Amino acid sequence: MSSRIQFIISRLQVLQQRIQEHDPFDRSELAEEEQDFINKWGELIIAGNQAQPEFLFDAQELLSRFIRCYPNLVPLMHRELLYFVGGECLHFLGDEELAFYQQIDEQLYDAEQAGKSVDIDTIIEANLPTAQGETLQ
Repeated sequence: MSSRIQFIISRLQVLQQRIQEHDPFDRSELAEEEQDFINKWGELIIAGNQAQPEFLFDAQELLSRFIRCYPNLVPLMHRELLYFVGGECLHFLGDEELAFYQQIDEQLYDAEQAGKSVDIDTIIEANLPTAQGETLQ
Protein backbone atom coordinates (compact mmCIF):
# COMPACT_ATOMS: atom_id res chain seq x y z
CA MET A 1 0.00 0.00 0.00
CA SER A 2 1.39 3.40 -0.94
CA SER A 3 2.24 5.98 1.69
CA ARG A 4 -0.39 8.27 0.16
CA ILE A 5 -3.18 5.73 0.55
CA GLN A 6 -2.06 4.99 4.12
CA PHE A 7 -2.07 8.72 4.82
CA ILE A 8 -5.58 9.13 3.39
CA ILE A 9 -6.89 6.16 5.39
CA SER A 10 -5.32 7.55 8.55
CA ARG A 11 -6.91 10.96 8.00
CA LEU A 12 -10.28 9.35 7.22
CA GLN A 13 -10.11 7.38 10.48
CA VAL A 14 -9.27 10.51 12.47
CA LEU A 15 -12.14 12.40 10.86
CA GLN A 16 -14.51 9.50 11.47
CA GLN A 17 -13.67 9.59 15.18
CA ARG A 18 -13.99 13.35 15.34
CA ILE A 19 -17.40 13.56 13.66
CA GLN A 20 -18.80 10.88 15.95
CA GLU A 21 -18.20 13.27 18.84
CA HIS A 22 -20.53 15.90 17.32
CA ASP A 23 -24.19 16.26 16.47
CA PRO A 24 -25.85 14.52 14.67
CA PHE A 25 -23.40 11.61 14.86
CA ASP A 26 -23.09 11.57 18.65
CA ARG A 27 -26.73 10.57 19.20
CA SER A 28 -27.55 7.15 20.66
CA GLU A 29 -29.84 6.46 17.71
CA LEU A 30 -28.87 7.87 14.34
CA ALA A 31 -31.32 8.88 11.67
CA GLU A 32 -31.26 6.67 8.59
CA GLU A 33 -29.22 9.19 6.57
CA GLU A 34 -26.52 9.51 9.23
CA GLN A 35 -26.38 5.74 9.76
CA ASP A 36 -25.96 5.25 6.02
CA PHE A 37 -23.20 7.85 5.98
CA ILE A 38 -21.32 6.18 8.86
CA ASN A 39 -21.71 2.76 7.21
CA LYS A 40 -20.33 4.08 3.92
CA TRP A 41 -17.45 5.69 5.80
CA GLY A 42 -16.54 2.33 7.37
CA GLU A 43 -16.83 0.60 3.99
CA LEU A 44 -14.54 3.23 2.47
CA ILE A 45 -11.82 2.61 5.06
CA ILE A 46 -12.06 -1.14 4.43
CA ALA A 47 -11.84 -0.53 0.65
CA GLY A 48 -8.70 1.54 1.17
CA ASN A 49 -7.09 -1.11 3.35
CA GLN A 50 -7.88 -3.70 0.68
CA ALA A 51 -6.43 -1.42 -2.04
CA GLN A 52 -9.63 -1.56 -4.06
CA PRO A 53 -9.27 0.38 -7.33
CA GLU A 54 -12.36 2.53 -6.74
CA PHE A 55 -11.13 3.72 -3.33
CA LEU A 56 -10.12 7.26 -4.35
CA PHE A 57 -13.25 7.82 -6.43
CA ASP A 58 -15.44 6.64 -3.53
CA ALA A 59 -13.46 8.85 -1.14
CA GLN A 60 -14.09 11.87 -3.38
CA GLU A 61 -17.81 11.13 -3.39
CA LEU A 62 -18.05 10.63 0.36
CA LEU A 63 -16.02 13.73 1.25
CA SER A 64 -18.08 15.83 -1.15
CA ARG A 65 -21.23 14.46 0.47
CA PHE A 66 -19.78 15.27 3.89
CA ILE A 67 -19.11 18.88 2.88
CA ARG A 68 -22.55 19.34 1.29
CA CYS A 69 -24.58 17.65 4.03
CA TYR A 70 -22.62 18.56 7.17
CA PRO A 71 -20.95 21.95 6.53
CA ASN A 72 -20.89 22.66 10.25
CA LEU A 73 -18.53 19.69 10.74
CA VAL A 74 -16.11 20.56 7.91
CA PRO A 75 -13.73 22.42 10.28
CA LEU A 76 -13.00 19.02 11.88
CA MET A 77 -11.35 17.85 8.66
CA HIS A 78 -7.64 18.15 7.93
CA ARG A 79 -7.49 20.13 4.68
CA GLU A 80 -4.71 17.99 3.22
CA LEU A 81 -7.22 15.15 2.99
CA LEU A 82 -9.01 17.05 0.23
CA TYR A 83 -5.79 17.50 -1.72
CA PHE A 84 -4.59 13.92 -1.50
CA VAL A 85 -8.00 12.46 -2.34
CA GLY A 86 -8.03 14.83 -5.32
CA GLY A 87 -10.63 14.99 -8.07
CA GLU A 88 -13.66 17.09 -7.23
CA CYS A 89 -12.36 17.60 -3.68
CA LEU A 90 -9.76 20.01 -5.07
CA HIS A 91 -12.59 22.48 -5.74
CA PHE A 92 -12.98 22.96 -1.98
CA LEU A 93 -9.41 24.26 -1.60
CA GLY A 94 -8.26 27.83 -2.14
CA ASP A 95 -5.42 28.82 -4.46
CA GLU A 96 -2.94 29.23 -1.61
CA GLU A 97 -3.80 25.80 -0.22
CA LEU A 98 -3.44 24.22 -3.66
CA ALA A 99 -0.01 25.84 -4.09
CA PHE A 100 1.08 24.67 -0.63
CA TYR A 101 0.00 21.07 -1.17
CA GLN A 102 1.47 21.04 -4.69
CA GLN A 103 4.80 21.92 -3.10
CA ILE A 104 4.35 19.06 -0.62
CA ASP A 105 3.43 16.72 -3.46
CA GLU A 106 6.61 17.62 -5.36
CA GLN A 107 8.74 16.94 -2.28
CA LEU A 108 6.98 13.59 -1.80
CA TYR A 109 7.61 12.68 -5.42
CA ASP A 110 11.30 13.60 -5.14
CA ALA A 111 11.67 11.54 -1.94
CA GLU A 112 9.90 8.54 -3.47
CA GLN A 113 12.06 8.74 -6.61
CA ALA A 114 15.18 8.83 -4.43
CA GLY A 115 13.96 5.70 -2.65
CA LYS A 116 13.64 7.49 0.67
CA SER A 117 11.09 6.59 3.31
CA VAL A 118 8.20 9.02 3.08
CA ASP A 119 6.32 10.43 6.07
CA ILE A 120 3.75 12.83 4.72
CA ASP A 121 2.97 14.31 8.14
CA THR A 122 6.63 15.20 8.65
CA ILE A 123 6.89 16.86 5.23
CA ILE A 124 3.71 18.86 5.83
CA GLU A 125 4.88 19.94 9.28
CA ALA A 126 8.29 21.00 7.91
CA ASN A 127 6.62 23.19 5.29
CA LEU A 128 4.13 24.96 7.53
CA PRO A 129 4.88 28.67 7.82
CA THR A 130 6.03 29.80 11.25
CA ALA A 131 3.76 32.19 13.08
CA GLN A 132 4.59 35.89 12.98
CA GLY A 133 6.75 36.90 15.91
CA GLU A 134 7.71 33.33 16.75
CA THR A 135 11.41 32.82 17.42
CA LEU A 136 13.57 29.76 17.80
CA GLN A 137 15.09 29.35 21.24
